[in-house]
Amino acid sequence: MLNFKTLLITAIAFALGFALSEYRNIASIQAQLGLNKSSPISSTNLLEKSNEAELDAAKSALSNSIAADTKVPDAFSWPQVNQLIASERYTDAIQLLETRMGNPKDAARAWLLLSAVYKKQGYAIAAVDAWFRYLKLEADPQKCEQALNDIEQYLVQLKANPALFNDDYSWLIAQFEELLKYRANDGELHLELATLLMGLKDEYQAQYHALMAVNDPLVQKRAEAILAKLNGEDTPAESVIPLVRYGNQYLVNTHIEGYPARLLLDTGASLSGLSTNYTAKYPALLKATKPIRLNTASGARDSVLFTVNQVSIGKVVFNQHILAQLPMDDSIEFDGLLGVDILGRFDFVIDQNTATLKLKPRKQ
Repeated sequence: MLNFKTLLITAIAFALGFALSEYRNIASIQAQLGLNKSSPISSTNLLEKSNEAELDAAKSALSNSIAADTKVPDAFSWPQVNQLIASERYTDAIQLLETRMGNPKDAARAWLLLSAVYKKQGYAIAAVDAWFRYLKLEADPQKCEQALNDIEQYLVQLKANPALFNDDYSWLIAQFEELLKYRANDGELHLELATLLMGLKDEYQAQYHALMAVNDPLVQKRAEAILAKLNGEDTPAESVIPLVRYGNQYLVNTHIEGYPARLLLDTGASLSGLSTNYTAKYPALLKATKPIRLNTASGARDSVLFTVNQVSIGKVVFNQHILAQLPMDDSIEFDGLLGVDILGRFDFVIDQNTATLKLKPRKQ
């Protein structure tokens, strides 16, 4: 009798262990497939009821074990969202993320993951919008910097696929400009905008962004190449401009909106501009100003770009040209610099024997 009872208990324990193991396997599969576990599989039908008194205690223990193992998870969890994304159940992931948008603790993370989901789905507009919403909520500077890098790389990838835009780049341009609110002196961003605007024949805005980019050593050469493609209006086939010797250098007589200005010819300067002394003398020139940080021999200096209606060098005329205000307070013999942004548009030669500057428009 004792042996039979022992065998019976052993059999029941085995059945209970098997049932529990099967339940856990099924529960695991349910979790992976996102099935509803509100009605857990019962193992009582696997048990024989030959000894009800002993089975009651076993079932009670099993019930407690199952209850602990099958605790219904919260409606939201980050691992659950990540699992849904990994299994490409994007709609379900989005629905869960949307429940966290109003939670101050979770909102930033939710928007970041939402941007990743939209990107995987190929919804560029929604992805970038979610990224920018994330930036407004994220307090960690390093995470913000990473997000800015990711957005910039993504926009550059989109720009490389013109078929996406069907010649309408207005949305893409607006996104680059939004990025510039966070990175005003990012030469790469300005360069991307300059190339876009060149393609759209908006030479004035292309000039502005190329000038901003040319001040960044990392993209200076590429920006100068863009400036070299921009031609002034009414440019003659060839011009010979008289120069004034200034030591080992030369000065060029120009007119800025009719005001005479003597500029130092500087083939190493990326930007043409006027000294602060000169702009103080003619303050009306400082209109439509935009900030810029200039890299000078004495370090970085905050200054402005401004638009003049006309720059004349001999018979060569530039309309709506952008100049920089240069920190040259000690300049007396000259009023500013004539740099690559203008000279680079031409094939030019400095004839030292005759002290002349020969300009010939570059072929496009």
